[in-house]
Amino acid sequence: MDNTTTNSGSDATQSPSSNSNNAIFAKFDSYPWGRDRPFLQGLVAMLGPLTPGYDRQTALGISLQARIWWYKSRLDIQIDRTAYENHIQQQPAKDSSSPCPDPSLLTQIQEIQERMAAVAAKPDLPAWQLQAPKVDPNKKAEDGVSNHQSSSAAGEDAPYPAHFQAIIEAVTMGKPVPGVREIPNTVVRQPGITPVGKMQAPKKPWERSNQEQRQEGGVTTTELEFPPVEEDVATTTTA
Repeated sequence: MDNTTTNSGSDATQSPSSNSNNAIFAKFDSYPWGRDRPFLQGLVAMLGPLTPGYDRQTALGISLQARIWWYKSRLDIQIDRTAYENHIQQQPAKDSSSPCPDPSLLTQIQEIQERMAAVAAKPDLPAWQLQAPKVDPNKKAEDGVSNHQSSSAAGEDAPYPAHFQAIIEAVTMGKPVPGVREIPNTVVRQPGITPVGKMQAPKKPWERSNQEQRQEGGVTTTELEFPPVEEDVATTTTA
């Protein structure tokens, strides 16, 4: 009797925390994982191609770890993986109130990869384009039948000229290239030439004195009186 009472009391003490964990795990599973495109893209990159015979348990663990990290980065809620796994194991197999979305996510990703592989194998191209001859776009087209026959008869491209081979050999060996004059990397200065001229620069008009200006032109740059007005000129002429 005492043991039964003690156990029931402990269960009643743990029930609030277990109920809160169940509510957190229910919200965690009800997150729209299948419609979150960035999450699905990251999960596909982590899983890689889900070929037939892949390790399903490993893939389920990767999916769960990715969901825990994404939930923490988006909603800032940390999920205890061990507690969550125990919660999933304790649920009855027929209980679909809060199913684990990891198996459905793997199925969804596998279907998407199969559709992409089918589209890549059968491109949506018109029939005439599928039946067209395959040509390498990086290869130069032949000029004509005669050119094609001559190139096929030769078996290889035309050789380079002999002088070109000599130039390549001289450049690689560090020898002087024939027909090219070597100019020394020096500057030859001729005697008698200096960077500063020997002639004295002429003075500016404002640097000259009045006497120097009279000697050169005899006319000063400034006038001492105003020019006469037209009326004054007419009066002087009449008188």
